[in-house]
Amino acid sequence: MDRQTRYDVERAKWDAHAHHVADRELGPGDIVPEDMTFERWTAGRPSVGGMVEFLGDLRDRRILEYGCGLGELSVVLARSGARVTTFDLSEGSVDFARRRAEMNGVADRIEFHVASGEELPFATDSFDLAVGKAILHHLDPVIGSRELARVLAPGGRATFSEPLGTNPLVVFARAHLPYPEKHERGADRPLTRADIAAWREPFAEFRLRPVQLLSMFERALGFGRRLPALRKADDILLARVPSLWRLCRYAVVYMRTSEVPRQQSGEVS
Repeated sequence: MDRQTRYDVERAKWDAHAHHVADRELGPGDIVPEDMTFERWTAGRPSVGGMVEFLGDLRDRRILEYGCGLGELSVVLARSGARVTTFDLSEGSVDFARRRAEMNGVADRIEFHVASGEELPFATDSFDLAVGKAILHHLDPVIGSRELARVLAPGGRATFSEPLGTNPLVVFARAHLPYPEKHERGADRPLTRADIAAWREPFAEFRLRPVQLLSMFERALGFGRRLPALRKADDILLARVPSLWRLCRYAVVYMRTSEVPRQQSGEVS
């Protein structure tokens, strides 16, 4: 599938989702508590574990959020004191997220854009940090990784929570089996080993933390269901047998650019 066709498929999917949600008026459920920091937002969610520690203090940091969706994380980042820039391929999603930011009183601290992660409309070295949830697997990994590395300043850090496409049983389930609150498939492709290698290439540091091995069954029961015993078993198994990462449903990736300025490293801005 060529890039434009992929954009058209993804844009139609997420515009339809945003327009469905936008048919109702924004209400109390769209309010993000004033004390909802990024640390609180990630607490108890293995799929975003370690992000807080890796990114550090967000206050006054220039952060790029990939894929604003309906804007919940955008508001959380602004509430945490970050200077937020965010984008989404879906204009409908950006419109809803902007309205949500206004409702939460943080619109003046968030800059919204309609854009793709392969053609970022930002200058080189624009951001200290980048973050996103389930977005990298929508992008071409070679082009997307270079763009991410380009817009991050020297020593910039990025972290993403992403579905893995390395377990054939999980790939089959996503494609063919019904389960609660399953999203319609678009043109996305969960990360393969080749994709992970491509995302790794431009960065001085790249780490992958697998999650949801046995506890992936939480997802089969719907969002919000926790199985503590399976989460604990995951921690033990993945620590003892790291190669089991390939069977996991999700992973958190952490990336850091070189501390050396581009001119000194020979890179062309």
